[in-house]
Amino acid sequence: MPPDHAQAFRRRATISVARTVPLALRRANWKSAGVLALLCSGVAWASLPRVGPMPAGEQRQWQALGVAPLTSGGVTGMPMAPTDAVEAADFVPRRAITAKATVAAPKPAPVLAGPLRIRGRVGDGLYWSLRAAGASPPVAAQYLAALATEIDVGAVGPSDGFDMVLGRNRELLYAGLDRVAESDLQLVKWNAGGRTEWIDAANAARPAPVADAMAWPVAGHITSYFGNRYHPILHFTRFHAGIDFGASWGSPIVAAADGQVAAAGWAGGYGRQVRLWHGGGLMTTYSHMSEIAAAPGSFVRRGQLIGYVGSSGLSTGPHLHYEVLKDGTPVNPLGVRFASAPVVDTHLADAIKARLKALLSVGAKRS
Repeated sequence: MPPDHAQAFRRRATISVARTVPLALRRANWKSAGVLALLCSGVAWASLPRVGPMPAGEQRQWQALGVAPLTSGGVTGMPMAPTDAVEAADFVPRRAITAKATVAAPKPAPVLAGPLRIRGRVGDGLYWSLRAAGASPPVAAQYLAALATEIDVGAVGPSDGFDMVLGRNRELLYAGLDRVAESDLQLVKWNAGGRTEWIDAANAARPAPVADAMAWPVAGHITSYFGNRYHPILHFTRFHAGIDFGASWGSPIVAAADGQVAAAGWAGGYGRQVRLWHGGGLMTTYSHMSEIAAAPGSFVRRGQLIGYVGSSGLSTGPHLHYEVLKDGTPVNPLGVRFASAPVVDTHLADAIKARLKALLSVGAKRS
């Protein structure tokens, strides 16, 4: 067919189709419409770009982007032509990343401030009032323990006031209690003779009440009693002015009651001996020691270490020879009960009062 005739035929066919399709749609039923839709979808599918092979470098770039172009069969994305702002880069494989160990920064050491004073009212509960005022649990426990050496802590009233002083390392140095119905307490922490105790500064110059009887000076059993006996070394009967305690070598010997060391040293047949003056004409002696732990002139408390069991002097073995003298005359130690006032160490009282004055000069932290 000549070209002119072919072109004219296509125009007439196009016009004929344009006129016929609407008319056919009006007259056709649903089956004809389905066939027409199928023909149109085939034309649209034929107009899609053909899937062709993609260079390996370009494919890696699309994989890196996480999408695929339609030309390679993907359902999303489109090829992006390189521009001056986009530079081609070689494919870099994924590298394994090792987690770095995190080292915690060292915490700075706490800086302890100077002495601290804490005061407040007891209120509904002493312990929780102490905590609310700024005292830590250990400090609050120390304060309660200090008060317990003098009073019943449960009897503290809600209107009473507590007062404490802490040292640089936050240990309790002073425990005070201002009481409404009773006398106040001013307890000072005091170290003496290797022992720590709480001393009430308000009563430091007053005689303390004495126990009903003297303490047992050593952990042991009695091997010889007070009175006449046959001497194991001299081999004749003589008066035994004290009692002997059988104890192992080096056992600790303690003061039977509060007092002052009147003498400490060698005493002939008694060997190493310590003499304690208790006031009211009463004196106790501790003989045959292996070592003395008390200095002449010093003050000791009941139960305080003064020496160790030995066998010095005229002795057949390790033991403690213990005597009690009343106005210089030996008496039976088992029948002695104190009735006199104890000796007061005036130097100790002055030192405690000076210590109390220094502690109470510390700045206060009020609740």
